[in-house]
Amino acid sequence: MHLKNKIKCLSSFCLVAIILIIPRANFGQRIERARAKLEGAVQSIDKEPIPEAKIQLKHIDSGQRFYSKSNKKGDFSSSLIPSGNYALTIEKEGYKSFSAELQLRPNFTKRIKVILDEEETLDQKLEKEALSSFKKGIKLTDENNLDEAIQAFHKATELKADFVEAYVNLGSLLYQQKKDDEAEKVLLKALELKPEESKGKEMLADIYYEKAVALIRGERPDEALEKLKQAYNFHPDHAYVNYLLGYLYFDKQMKNEAIKHFEAFLRLEPNSPNAEKVKKALKELKK
Repeated sequence: MHLKNKIKCLSSFCLVAIILIIPRANFGQRIERARAKLEGAVQSIDKEPIPEAKIQLKHIDSGQRFYSKSNKKGDFSSSLIPSGNYALTIEKEGYKSFSAELQLRPNFTKRIKVILDEEETLDQKLEKEALSSFKKGIKLTDENNLDEAIQAFHKATELKADFVEAYVNLGSLLYQQKKDDEAEKVLLKALELKPEESKGKEMLADIYYEKAVALIRGERPDEALEKLKQAYNFHPDHAYVNYLLGYLYFDKQMKNEAIKHFEAFLRLEPNSPNAEKVKKALKELKK
């Protein structure tokens, strides 16, 4: 009777063991079947392959990570990995990193193509910021918010030291606010960078013309003449620069120079209220 109970217990134990083992085997088979694969290519925006790009797949549910690299042709392939939702990250020095979420289905190979943008250099970043500040300055100017527009253009020149258009716009606003010395400095910088910049030349001619007028009123004709020469060099077709040059040369009895500038004035401003007076002066000079 005792032996019979032992055999009965042993049979029960074995049955339990068998019942426990079978589900584990089925679970392993399900995991094995639920495998997936990712294949792809990493390229530049010019469709050139990017080798040695680091690929990371993170299984969102489990947190498990899988790593690979692209080959010389930019291709990559994962091993067989559990199916499910993944976070994909691709990194390569000199390029912006790429991130995306994707689903890998059981018993299926997913194929993708990833384009990596080149990472911006410091100069490119500064240039982009400078352009943004310049556009802000234009908008503020249109809104007649000149003080803030000046700050925006000034910032653009700090970020990009060769930003000619920003210097010209800054000089224009400073000139409008009668800050002639500051405007002159900024506009000269613009011309240093781009000697053919016509708008900057015209504004400098206006600045030197106004300074010459102030010097004439202060009875300093020689200094005024030098300013007018500068103005003329920047903008020979400035009518009133020619007008004042004509009279200063007339006073100095430099006939040929006076005639040259008076005639230029009449050509540029034939209907000016000062035209008759200039004609009389020319008549006297040509006697």
